[in-house]
Parts: sequence; C-alpha cells; structure tokens
Amino acid sequence: MEFMPLTPHDIEEAPAWMREIPLRADRWRDRHTRSVVAKIEQMPVAAGILWTSRVHGDRYRFEIAVAPDHRRRGLGRETFGHLSGLRADDLAFMARGYVDDDRMAFVRALGARTVQIVPPAEIDTSARLELRSHPAVKGAAGVAWDQLEDANAAVYAWTHAAWSPVAADFAPALNEDLADELDTEATSVAVVGGQVVANCMVYRDSDRPIVTAETVSPHTPDGERFVEGCVRRALDVLAARGVTDVEFNGHVSDPHFLPVWTRLRPTGRWFHLMEVPAASSVYNTGARTRAGYRADQASHLRVHNLGDLRP
Repeated sequence: MEFMPLTPHDIEEAPAWMREIPLRADRWRDRHTRSVVAKIEQMPVAAGILWTSRVHGDRYRFEIAVAPDHRRRGLGRETFGHLSGLRADDLAFMARGYVDDDRMAFVRALGARTVQIVPPAEIDTSARLELRSHPAVKGAAGVAWDQLEDANAAVYAWTHAAWSPVAADFAPALNEDLADELDTEATSVAVVGGQVVANCMVYRDSDRPIVTAETVSPHTPDGERFVEGCVRRALDVLAARGVTDVEFNGHVSDPHFLPVWTRLRPTGRWFHLMEVPAASSVYNTGARTRAGYRADQASHLRVHNLGDLRP
C-alpha cells in the first residue's frame, strides 16, 4: 500500500466510500492541513485527513475512510500512523463520537483518553414547565449584535478553558456564521446593568433546533437561576411555534447548564470527546487489536467542525 498526497483529481474521481469524509487537497490551508490517499495497484483503498481548528488549534482533528472490501485489515490504523507522521507540530489528536460507536473503539485502541463528555441531548419542549422564568431575561433581538457576539465568545472560552483552550484570536472564527445560524427570536439572554450575563443560544438546524446555555463568566452570582430563565424563555418561544423536539449541546463540566439540563428529562446517547496523545500516535504494526480491526469496519470518524476546513 502506498500513501500519496490527496489531489484535486483524486477528489474529483473519489468513490462513494471516500466521500463519507470531508475531502480537501493536501495542504489546502497551511502546513497543519494534510490529506492523503492510500492505493494498492493504483486503486484507492483508504483516505485520511487532518487539520487544526481555527477556534482552538491545540489538537489535530482527523477523519479516516477505508474501502468496504478492505476493512478489518488494519488499514485504518495504518492510515492514522501515516497521518501522525505528517503533523507539523507535536500536537495530540482529537476524536469525538457517541460512546458506543465503532469509531470510538478505534481511538481507544490508539491510546485515547476521554477529555470531555456531552450528556444525552434530546429534550421535549414540554419539559420547560419544570423551569422558572426570570425578569432579567429578554429576547436576543433586543440586544446589540456586538454584545451577543462578545457573550458568545466569552461563554465558549471559559467552558473550554480546562480541556480545550481557545486560540488567542478565536472569536472571529467562532462567530463567523453566527448571523446566518442564530435564531434571534428564540435566543434568550439575561441582562443585568446593561450587560449580558447569561445566554441560551438557539441555532437553526435542518433537523431540530440546537440549543446551548451558560453564563458569560464562570463565577456569575445566581448563574444557575439566570440560565434557567434563559432556557425557559427559549423553549417557550419554540413551543409556541409548534416545535416539540430540540437538541442541547453542553458538557458535564458546565456548572450552571448541567443542573438545568437534569430537570428537562433528557434522552439520547452519551457523546465523548477524546484525545489521542502524541506519544501514542506512532504506528505500530504489532499493536493491531480487535478493536482496531472493528474500527476499520466503521466508515469514518465524526467531523469536529466543518468550518475549520475552510481555506
């Protein structure tokens, strides 16, 4: 098997199994964005891609795809080993997926450790009646846009600080598509002294609305109560439209979100974010495990953020 840089021609001619992961020509953005195709007798049998997040930059994200008739042979692990050698900096990898996915068995076999957990996220809007309103909460449409952006960046920064710190100039990348994605009518903010102190952001999605909620500072007094009020108003607006199902996106380490979440009768699957340390990122032909072979049967690893793949 021979590894070669992925070219525009390879992408144009890519079979369906390769298109299950995002495809970009090698070095499409900079030295931290690499992509390869593995071939046997000129036929592609595996492909891999790695990149750094424009919001974080502390780890490499990656995706791997293996041809259906070549799975369960260790090609996924071998492709990961090749990607490891292409890293421009000695950074760890980040993978994410539902806890029972085959892809997560793959990354565990590579020595991964769990750095964050996203709890079951599916909520019926009728559960909002368990929450209380708050007089400081209003709709985002009544707040200056720069305040919304600043609050969004502040929440994101501190809720990721302990396990995936943001880059120094992360805010423009984080807020890049906010105007197109945010439902400003349903999005709710708590305002004290003219400043946003908590938010419940509602994002438009093709399936169901995506909702996040936290305080702007980790030490906000009465933070849980503000978050409760923001979530209640956001779900009220959605329910009034006839929306019955929403999906929350938060972490078990979010101190004001989690208590509110537990009262909403959530259902769904647990989601893990996992780091593969650089020390474990060297391909070892003697370390192929049953879990590694199972991972080859899975077609790909979950994308972290497609926005990170832009030029």
